[in-house]
Amino acid sequence: MYIVDDPTLALIARFVGGLSNSDISDAEFFRQQVAAIVDYVGKFPPEERDLRALAWIEANARQYRQQWQKHVAVNRLAMTRCADCPLAGGDKQIPCAIHSRWLALLRRYAADELSSHEYVTKTLVLLTTHKDWLRVSEARHFLPSPR
Repeated sequence: MYIVDDPTLALIARFVGGLSNSDISDAEFFRQQVAAIVDYVGKFPPEERDLRALAWIEANARQYRQQWQKHVAVNRLAMTRCADCPLAGGDKQIPCAIHSRWLALLRRYAADELSSHEYVTKTLVLLTTHKDWLRVSEARHFLPSPR
């Protein structure tokens, strides 16, 4: 999946989720988009359908693509977990608490509830908190046990 409209989502897809090499094809996107157009123009008389299809494409194609990309990215990232996550044991399919919180932020971003700036800021705060928590946990590990 090649993301052109949203630099933040493109960065996430490339470096976090590996979506650039995913099996989600552009052909599937076009199949779904054509189905949406056919469904839309089906309610008009046959002689108007070509004109209505072009009008739909002009008015909706960019937003449709953006929403589809966000939907696919969130769904794919929800099914994975960080490869180096020390919090979730050995289960690579169940996201840890930190990943779950990050997915909640990503879902809000995909739903346009957060701007790119807000999403990045909140994600950095989450990662900083996570880093500090791990640092505390690591320090406890090296402390002598109380007797």
